[in-house]
Amino acid sequence: MAGPEHHLVFPMRLLSIFSFSIHLAWALQTTCPNPLLSPLSAPLRKSPLLVDDDSTSFDIPNLPWTHEPLCSTSFSTIPGEKFCVFSSSSYNLGAGVSFLTTPETAAGLVAVINRVADQWADRRHFKPQEEIQHPDLPYAVISIPGKGKGVIATRKINRFETIMRSFPAIIADNAFFPKEEEDEAGVKFKVTEGGTRKATPAGGPDGSKGFVKGRRYYHRALEQLGDRQRVLNLARSRKGEMHVLEDVIRTNAFGMTINGRDCKGLFPEIARMNHACDPNAFPRFTSKDLVMSAVATRDIMPGEEITISYIPLGMPSSYRAKSLGNWHFNCSCALCTAPPEARDASDSRRERLMELFYAMQDSETQYDALIDWTREFIELAQVERLITKIGEYYQVFMKLYYDKGDPESAKKYGQAALYFAEIFSDPEGGFCTSLREDLQVVEKVLAETKAKAA
Repeated sequence: MAGPEHHLVFPMRLLSIFSFSIHLAWALQTTCPNPLLSPLSAPLRKSPLLVDDDSTSFDIPNLPWTHEPLCSTSFSTIPGEKFCVFSSSSYNLGAGVSFLTTPETAAGLVAVINRVADQWADRRHFKPQEEIQHPDLPYAVISIPGKGKGVIATRKINRFETIMRSFPAIIADNAFFPKEEEDEAGVKFKVTEGGTRKATPAGGPDGSKGFVKGRRYYHRALEQLGDRQRVLNLARSRKGEMHVLEDVIRTNAFGMTINGRDCKGLFPEIARMNHACDPNAFPRFTSKDLVMSAVATRDIMPGEEITISYIPLGMPSSYRAKSLGNWHFNCSCALCTAPPEARDASDSRRERLMELFYAMQDSETQYDALIDWTREFIELAQVERLITKIGEYYQVFMKLYYDKGDPESAKKYGQAALYFAEIFSDPEGGFCTSLREDLQVVEKVLAETKAKAA
């Protein structure tokens, strides 16, 4: 029905919502349960505060960095491109934050870092729980047998309620995390964008063996924090193989995109939440303040453990087990320990969801079949409690019904998609922004159709 001037632009990444590949960067992102959403991007501001190790003066008014940057051009294949360690030890009431990123990205974050000081009215959400348990908080951090530290509800938490909020301790560009491979002799080495660096046999005083590329930068980023224990208290999965900070980041970090660059963000309080394949909470990043929040996906009862997913949601059990290999544990959540009949039934529903998702997008699909498959898809997704992915699904449904000449249904699914997207993703991020733009296109077509019929 729409003319050529009205197009809904849907990113190709949505075509792989049910892709079960485990060879992507998800394996390095402990708490990035839904990397297929639009990138969580902190918008850069135009800033003259472009500071690096060549700057003639570091004493610039309103500059949040409390240490001179440590920079190198060896992390990039782009000639002259620098990556630096930028730290503010006064950030987050003295807990501090370090960025391992480019000077351009750091300059764009200056306004965000400075503005945080005005957003500390409700500090109870941010207090490190190892220090004190606030009686008015809905959760407590405790030791859980077989899991180390974990988070439990201290009262009933309502669906969609914000449980916890956390400022970052570290945000690092993925350039600092090269892939590991082995040569023919079985010797591990790292492959970086700038070349290959083999492991060295000697260990260091920080407990790391080999993989010296970047160790100096990890060490500087950690040492310049105001509260290093906030990071060092977190779990590690590969002790002795790399610098302690790299290990902590690889084990606990969230995936995000800042200024178009893939990064890992370490939010220590949220990182205390353990994994479940059917979690009751979801981590949401907001770019305006660089805060990661945990939002309840359903009602949580007092004494119940609060969990998030470390892997993309919606995968069958065999794929989940492979994806969790990076953390070296066997999942014991209710979904994974259910009786075989129940697990098989869940796997069948998830595999059927994948089949439906691709069948619906076939250009030969008839409108009546689309309606039937949409109804079946939604019912299956509800049974599997994939509520955090509903925004993604409904955005795709909006496009499908729009292309079939049904803008009324497209608008309905678009509005529902935006409702859930604003709960579980950054309201100012790319996903919500694209949804609003798509809805405007649909509403314009509807208005033009009504005007012609009048």
